[in-house]
Amino acid sequence: MSRALRPALAFVLSLAGARAEASPQDLFGYGPRPISMGGTGAAYADDFSAVHANPAGLSRLRERSLTLGYAGTAFWLDLGGQPFSADTGSATMIGLGLPIPFGGVLRDRVAVGLGFFTPTNVIVRGRIVRATTPQFVILPDRVQTVALQLGIGVALPAGFRVGGGVMAMAGLSGAVLVAADASGRSSSRIDNQLTATYAPVFGAQWERGDWRVGATFRGALVANFLVSIEARDLGINLPVFNISGVAQYDPAQVQVEAAWQRRGWTAALGVTGKRWSSYPGPSSATTENSPPPPPPDFRDTLVPRLGVEHRWTWDDGTHVALRGGYFYEPTPAPPATAARALLDNDRHVFAAGLSVGATAAGTRYTVDVFSQTHWLAPREAATATGAATHGGALLHIGASASVTF
Repeated sequence: MSRALRPALAFVLSLAGARAEASPQDLFGYGPRPISMGGTGAAYADDFSAVHANPAGLSRLRERSLTLGYAGTAFWLDLGGQPFSADTGSATMIGLGLPIPFGGVLRDRVAVGLGFFTPTNVIVRGRIVRATTPQFVILPDRVQTVALQLGIGVALPAGFRVGGGVMAMAGLSGAVLVAADASGRSSSRIDNQLTATYAPVFGAQWERGDWRVGATFRGALVANFLVSIEARDLGINLPVFNISGVAQYDPAQVQVEAAWQRRGWTAALGVTGKRWSSYPGPSSATTENSPPPPPPDFRDTLVPRLGVEHRWTWDDGTHVALRGGYFYEPTPAPPATAARALLDNDRHVFAAGLSVGATAAGTRYTVDVFSQTHWLAPREAATATGAATHGGALLHIGASASVTF
């Protein structure tokens, strides 16, 4: 191998450990309450978590709030009875809620929210893996991604609320040039940068008595990476190599939900439709003459969700709330084959959480803990070495502290 190409190769190999942004909300939901209640919230979310669940719910904010939290995710995946390596993820969470102090007809009708989910040790992650190499394409890397969301909600007459916002993530683009200088020495130049991508979020809610109904649309959020490698004046004729693909992908989706709230109880039932059929696959052809990787052939999915909460509130402002939830996430991936070894499983997800709060001097302090356990239903794949069963589990846990004033 030419010595001049070695730095370029080292850079390309480093991309296998580079990290990219995407929204882990697609796996768990966002905020202590929706996560604890099975990813629901389109009908009832009324704090900073509404930036993802349904921005229309931000219009219920009457006080400013700040939330700081921490979450971690551990995997126990297996293939053919052997452990499948997956990195443990950890991240900080920040949430802000801010009512806009308009007067007149807009009084107590408009509020904004911000939500951040920031891994503790990564920014961008993209993996370059052959299509024939078994890989869990949906789960492990997506918990180690930065998520940023901003939303605004507006209350309308007759119990209607509307809202909108944006989700942001980053991709990676770059170039590697290997060339000989005037003295005949070869050198390489590497230039890469993060590129921002965005997706819209729109929501609407309607409430009447004890009932609330909500619907949320989230656009597809895609983190692409593209690094071109070009060799010049080295005495050999090499094509331009394009190391490209999709580091992270959240499909476009619509969530519809109904909730009932009375005497401290909240019960929510909904469904999320995800357009996985638009997923382009994790990688692209390396050169113009390279055969393209086999298409992923993902299919659209429907995810049913259920969430329940009971809250006890005392006259002094103290409260305790117990939460639980469940959702079933069918896999969008067809069974893996030797030529297209993309592994994924149907998931049964069980959620739980606890909230404790107290009020002092007009300020409310709240501590939340939340968890989700994902059980992967065993599935058989046809690998290069024969049939093998894959499955496992993951655990997502976290805690947060909030101040409302």
